[in-house]
Amino acid sequence: MAGMLSFFQKCRSCISQRTIVYVVCLLAFFIIVFGPLLGLFLDLIKTLLSGSGKITLSLLFSERKIVLLGESVGLALAVSIAGIGVGIAIATLLWQTGKKITYSILLLLLALAPIPPYIYALTWSTTLYALNQFLASIGAALVPSTGWVISFWVQLMALLPLAIFLSYIGLASVDKTLVEAARTIRSDGRVLREIILPLAAPSLLVACGFLFLISITDYSVPSLFGSDTYALDIFAQFSASNSPSATFISAIPLLIVTIAVLILCRSGIRKLAQTPNWMVGSWDTPPEFPTSFQSIQKGAFALLAVQMMVIFFGLVFSVGSWNKFVSTVLFSVNQLQYSCLVVIAVVLITIPFSLLVAHELMNQNARSSLWWLIILIPIAIPSPLIGIGIISFWNIPTLSFLYGTSLMPIFASVSRFAPYAVIILFVQYRFIDPVLFDAVKVFSRDIIDEWFEVKIPLLAPGLLIASGVVAALTLGELGATIVVVPPGHETLTIKIYNYLHYGASAEVTGLCLIMAIVTFIIGLCAVSSILWWRRRGILNQAVPRIGDLNE
Repeated sequence: MAGMLSFFQKCRSCISQRTIVYVVCLLAFFIIVFGPLLGLFLDLIKTLLSGSGKITLSLLFSERKIVLLGESVGLALAVSIAGIGVGIAIATLLWQTGKKITYSILLLLLALAPIPPYIYALTWSTTLYALNQFLASIGAALVPSTGWVISFWVQLMALLPLAIFLSYIGLASVDKTLVEAARTIRSDGRVLREIILPLAAPSLLVACGFLFLISITDYSVPSLFGSDTYALDIFAQFSASNSPSATFISAIPLLIVTIAVLILCRSGIRKLAQTPNWMVGSWDTPPEFPTSFQSIQKGAFALLAVQMMVIFFGLVFSVGSWNKFVSTVLFSVNQLQYSCLVVIAVVLITIPFSLLVAHELMNQNARSSLWWLIILIPIAIPSPLIGIGIISFWNIPTLSFLYGTSLMPIFASVSRFAPYAVIILFVQYRFIDPVLFDAVKVFSRDIIDEWFEVKIPLLAPGLLIASGVVAALTLGELGATIVVVPPGHETLTIKIYNYLHYGASAEVTGLCLIMAIVTFIIGLCAVSSILWWRRRGILNQAVPRIGDLNE
């Protein structure tokens, strides 16, 4: 009897310790990801209580702010709508290819998606310069190299791989049996127009909203082409006033827009994340669309081909000689090393915490709804505001020993990109039968065996792709890092962005080529790891182990 009592006490102690660790990890995730917004609110309350906040309220009602907000919304809306339009054309074109080709193209696009937008700005600037030289030689009108039109074009090109991928998933959300039933009595063109697009409209609108949020909260491309956006104005406001509360009040109009879009898309993001295997979007019998739509498809594919050629040949041919490229690499070793250290730290912090939060999202209760809100709000916050919030939150006496260290750029990237990791891991959780997790809790010998023998093999594809996405996005992060990077340190992205304002020299092109290669390799490694994992059958080998434990 005493032995049994001792056994139950040990079990209760083990469960209690596991619960405490679990709660502490979730709290740490909340502080790092939501801390910047809390810091801004606390600083605003402090300023208002001190009576100095009345003057800053005038920042909300200037004519310039209204015009700037309208231009920023217009740019982001045009980019997102055009992106989804091109994405639909290319996604439907992929239906007419084999599944292996479709799968390969989608994974290639996924690897290209994290390449920083400023690299597209450089390559298209170089291409535009060469085009204008040719036009000048024949006496034709020149293409504008600054302003909103070129900003729209480059922003669209930068988001095109992601737009195509999201469009394909949105179309794949339509029940395939409904499509096949409709095809027996209607032409493929009418099925697409009357069945697929209306049913996929909610998912496509979510994808459009997601692209809108990415576009409106980033200022790197418009700023390089001389277009002022609201996100850039937030950074300029803080540089001029050095007041987080004034900057936060100034950013409220933009936050109203982004949070409104996020609220409209929140339930759709959850449903889109639960879309079954998107490879079922390929049709068993290739569709035959009208000639007019086929022309649109071919034009969209030609646009994608031109985009990929511009970014590849634009970097390779502009970098100059091999010796110049090597000297550029050697000249940027310190920045590259520091960037890699930040990336490694961000991945090591983000993935374990995101895994726990993704598990929380699987619970269909009020707590999971709260966690959905927590992870989605950072997506709607402009990157400069996240950096300013980090300053407000961590620059207090009790946390001053951390402020000003290399942890600040790490926390900035974790706050910005942890939501993407959580969504990816949530998707992976959805692909796994929960009975397997329940069984391993019963039959596993300890928590280490539970994770390394069953859970990690089952979750491996999600862990790999989440790590790759977070690493690539962190490598190209600019808006928040430039605000909080400690003196004497500089990431490769900050160095490139600063140099781009002086022109597209061979050195700048070399730096961009380094960044593009490293980013693409990270994405390609994540994708290749998944393919290798599945080809070796390791994912399938994890399931029988539960049966072995049962025996």
